[in-house]
Amino acid sequence: MQLILERLAAKITQADTDQQSSGSLRIEEMFDPDFVPHIPGDDVYPFTGHSDAMFQDGGGLTENLNKRQKPEDRPLWRDIPDTHHKAQIKVHDIPNILDDFGDSVKVLSLDCFDTLLWRKTATPRDVFAVLADNPVARKLGITPHQRISAAARAYRAKPLENGSREIDIGDIYRHFTSLSGEERELLAEAEIRTEMNVCFAFSPYVELIRLAHTRGIKIIVVSDTYLREDALRCLLARHLPADVMQAISKIYCSVDYGTSKSHALFQIVIKDCGVPASQLLHIGDNDVSDAQAPRKLGVRALHFLPFDREVADFLRLQHAASSLIVLEQAAPEAVVLPCYSPYRPIFSVANLQRYAPETVIGYMSFGQVLYAYARFLMDEVEALQQQGKRVRVFFLLRDAYLLSAACEAYARKPVGKLVRIRTFVAVAASFKTRADVDYYISGIKPEFDDLHATAKQLLLPPEVTELLIRIAHQSDDPKTAFHQLLHDDDVLELIFKNSFALRARLMRYMSKELELEEGDTVILADTGYNGTTQEYLVRTFKEELKVDILGRYVVASDEPYRAANSKALITSPWWSYRIFEQCCSFKEGAVVDYGLDGEPVLGEIELSENQYEKVANVQAECLRFINDARTFFTKAGVTHEYSILQRAAHAALFRHAHMPIEAELEYFKDFEHDNIGPDGKETIYHLESAWKNVRCLPSPYRLGAYETRSLGLDFTFSGLVQRRFQLDLDPEDMNVRFSPLKVSIGSTHGSKVFLLRAHHLHDGYFSIMLPYVSGTSVKMLLGEHYEWLQIEDIQLLDNARCVYRNVSSSLDLEEINREGEIYRCLSQASVATIRPVDLQQFRTPRYYHMIFRPLVSRASDPPRRPGASQ
Repeated sequence: MQLILERLAAKITQADTDQQSSGSLRIEEMFDPDFVPHIPGDDVYPFTGHSDAMFQDGGGLTENLNKRQKPEDRPLWRDIPDTHHKAQIKVHDIPNILDDFGDSVKVLSLDCFDTLLWRKTATPRDVFAVLADNPVARKLGITPHQRISAAARAYRAKPLENGSREIDIGDIYRHFTSLSGEERELLAEAEIRTEMNVCFAFSPYVELIRLAHTRGIKIIVVSDTYLREDALRCLLARHLPADVMQAISKIYCSVDYGTSKSHALFQIVIKDCGVPASQLLHIGDNDVSDAQAPRKLGVRALHFLPFDREVADFLRLQHAASSLIVLEQAAPEAVVLPCYSPYRPIFSVANLQRYAPETVIGYMSFGQVLYAYARFLMDEVEALQQQGKRVRVFFLLRDAYLLSAACEAYARKPVGKLVRIRTFVAVAASFKTRADVDYYISGIKPEFDDLHATAKQLLLPPEVTELLIRIAHQSDDPKTAFHQLLHDDDVLELIFKNSFALRARLMRYMSKELELEEGDTVILADTGYNGTTQEYLVRTFKEELKVDILGRYVVASDEPYRAANSKALITSPWWSYRIFEQCCSFKEGAVVDYGLDGEPVLGEIELSENQYEKVANVQAECLRFINDARTFFTKAGVTHEYSILQRAAHAALFRHAHMPIEAELEYFKDFEHDNIGPDGKETIYHLESAWKNVRCLPSPYRLGAYETRSLGLDFTFSGLVQRRFQLDLDPEDMNVRFSPLKVSIGSTHGSKVFLLRAHHLHDGYFSIMLPYVSGTSVKMLLGEHYEWLQIEDIQLLDNARCVYRNVSSSLDLEEINREGEIYRCLSQASVATIRPVDLQQFRTPRYYHMIFRPLVSRASDPPRRPGASQ
């Protein structure tokens, strides 16, 4: 251990030296023509909801606002002298583009997708919707979300595997872990056939290739793609005329070279072509990879803009509309289905005229879910037994406690056994090789950046963890650097050693408590969601125990990398059921370890006595409902089809999550959950902060389901529709109202005044982004448009979305009176200057983000809508 600490400490010393020599971002770099800062849109807002938020990662609703901001919304960088506007071409420029360069071009390089080849679909991700309708994909139940999710995990896994960020199509389908190898190959082939069917050649570039060929110019295709060269060549040959295909001398695919266009692929291209970089002309639709990156190497690179911004916005909205026409179609099968309510007679007999909150929650809502789950589990057990299987059912404490009680109430006899195996322990016991460590790391979602929690999951001692994190934070990308440090041989040896010891203790517990025999079929029963405990137990113990391990859950995800051999009562693409999970829980601390004799070691009880008392009341009502329903249906001789019970259960759980009544909101307002990693707890929702948060958000999707409900069902339904259809909407689409703000940005070289537009958020609040550059001042000419206004917040953000500092109190006021958040502008000349934060030279750009609400506008300047005169 001491040797490891000494070696890591030496790395810190070297990293500190490198950091000092690297310097910091110079002011003039902010004005570098090749420096294009990311101007955040709605993605700058920190995640203010919870794990059940409408979208945890933005959900694909919005893209980089840098693409869409109107010129008047982009201060400072807009008027920086650069060559970007000269290096962009549109369709009408293509026929004459070679003439513009004379005889200086010896090689013409074209991007493939959205340049030379276009798709019939509105966006690339729509290809996966076409794929989902393929017979192979339809048979396997593959959804577009699964395909996208698998690619995201493949991109996370590849750098850990070999340091490359380039994946091929096989890497993507390898993460469909619930499918066989043959099924994955069939899906990959189906995707390539789908691309064949939806692609077509863009004729202006077809003619450009012909023209270049007649002039003796060499033609190549350079593409960032997960398709190998032979597959891309077949795709091009399918759609290009024979003479054009023959004119293409070489095809460069990023996956074949292990590097992308924005990294080192163009260096390879330049070397292969054997001409100076200045004699190579590249054209493509991505500003970064097709223009900025090759330009830095001396390549003459043109950014192809297929549409004006107004046309692009129109097409984006039409794309959203095409997803929504299903709401207007006459009784489409996918939308209008019969709605069952099998428990109405139970509620009638129970005489539920005046009921307590726990009754509406337990008896009328969760009881329906648990009744259906008990039926689901008992049917599964019976089916397996009929196949001659010896079935052992284990309910995973703590969350499956109520599931066990519900199944016993339904079956009128004990069902299975309660066992203490926690996800954290199952994962921690699985590390035998570096591949096991990488598998765990690749499963960490991008938005999760708690390095301490990752280290604890890997069983690293605190002193090693602190040193690793300190080294990692010397990098511009601490998370990636931390993951790379985990590959250190000594660190891996420490992980393997601690995991081996835990694995032995867990094995003793299972041998003593589970009493398994070779050939047993084990069912792990739990609330859900990804089946991680099952997945890691299978990876670690399946061969050793020689048993089949299945999972049967209340709710399961539709992720491609969900546990194999798992089924659920309800399948959902998102988890909005944290309250339900807590109500199923048992009052005890989480399993933190096992003794040498295999006895579970429990942590402290983290949650309040008041919460457990409420949970006990809900659980009692759930069981009362199951007993009443079982008695009534037995006496009445009524048997429901499973599908009816399943749909009713889904409706009950969905109603509770997204449409809770006032009594439910009040009952659960202080509830916490402690399943947020190796340790810790947090409040499940914050009604008090919902109104404040929504003032800072362009749409409701970052709030939790309960929080959104407190704002009204219009917010709930808006968020659900956006999420369900993955609508590509930005803040301007959500509300076209804006309010003007004039700012003056000055430096030692002078100042410039900009008239900007702040976009409406909610409840009269507006949002605007302003640049921060050391050595410049930002003056807001508030008196030009407002007599009274409220400034909610001014925050300094870094380029990674994090709040660097709140600067609301750092305002120098001229002819402005202030009381708290209320500002009175005494004249049209009233000015508020954001005081410079400090003299620090940042390595990355910073932005001021201001939230304000106009209270009284100057007579001639009310808040405006597009088209209003200025």
